[in-house]
Amino acid sequence: MSANQNNSSNFKSQLKVSISQEKEEAQETLEIIHEMSQILNCGLDRQQLAVLVSMIENGVNPEALALVVNEMKTELNTYKKIHKQ
Repeated sequence: MSANQNNSSNFKSQLKVSISQEKEEAQETLEIIHEMSQILNCGLDRQQLAVLVSMIENGVNPEALALVVNEMKTELNTYKKIHKQ
């Protein structure tokens, strides 16, 4: 095996490990956020939290997002009260 092929193979292996570690860290972080959400009784599941985290990572203002989430929860509760089954 040539030096270039060996370097390329090592780089690919390191990249796979790095990506795997990043995924694992992201899952651990989401788990911590979910636990905090449960303690604070936020009423958000892991998928909803993942979407919110992704939005913040992509530049959405966290305070504005929190206001929108609270407003949506208020509207949902109002809807449920009006349309009790």
